[in-house]
Amino acid sequence: MKNGASMIELVIAIVVMGIAVMTLPLMLTTTQNNNAFALQQETILAARTQLGDMLTYPWDEHTVGVNHAIGVLDTDSASYKRFPDNNSTRRIGHIKGNRRRKFFTSLTYATPTALLGKDGNETIDDIDDFSTATPTTIHLVQNAGVLDYRFDFNMTTTVRYINDTASPSNFTFLDTNITNTSNIKMITIKLQGKDINTLTFRAYSCNIGANELLRRDF
Repeated sequence: MKNGASMIELVIAIVVMGIAVMTLPLMLTTTQNNNAFALQQETILAARTQLGDMLTYPWDEHTVGVNHAIGVLDTDSASYKRFPDNNSTRRIGHIKGNRRRKFFTSLTYATPTALLGKDGNETIDDIDDFSTATPTTIHLVQNAGVLDYRFDFNMTTTVRYINDTASPSNFTFLDTNITNTSNIKMITIKLQGKDINTLTFRAYSCNIGANELLRRDF
């Protein structure tokens, strides 16, 4: 008697192989979706990291004055000029007192719109120095001293002034192009990758100066 596979065993084997082949597209689709999700999460992390880093820098390269004092800068904004006149170092909303937020003693203006990110200084000393005219291609791989992202993507960072018009009952906070300086800079980060749609992240930084800290010398 010869050993061999019966017809029913052959049919069962064909059915099993057919089921296995049918699951391959689903497995490939799942893998692709997982890769796309991982890429999206990494781009979100990259944008959050970039925004967090930028917001630790001064509002403008002129914000930090003598002895590291952080003052309010003069801008073209009609709503938040020196009050009651240009001889004052305070504006509406400032608390009058020593070491409180205020303008610098002499008129000190914010960087003009045309010079944002173009001050020619290789050292990054304020948030608009991060602004790039063209996309910065981020190639991040697992190497010592390099961030541990797995995918390549394009990151475009722009910084510009936006309208800060205000009234007692309304505050206009519009994403509109303005050619003059205001008291609000908008940071926009756009991320583009092979398998994801363009992601846009925004953050805002304001011209509010800082309180002077008390220091004690020993």
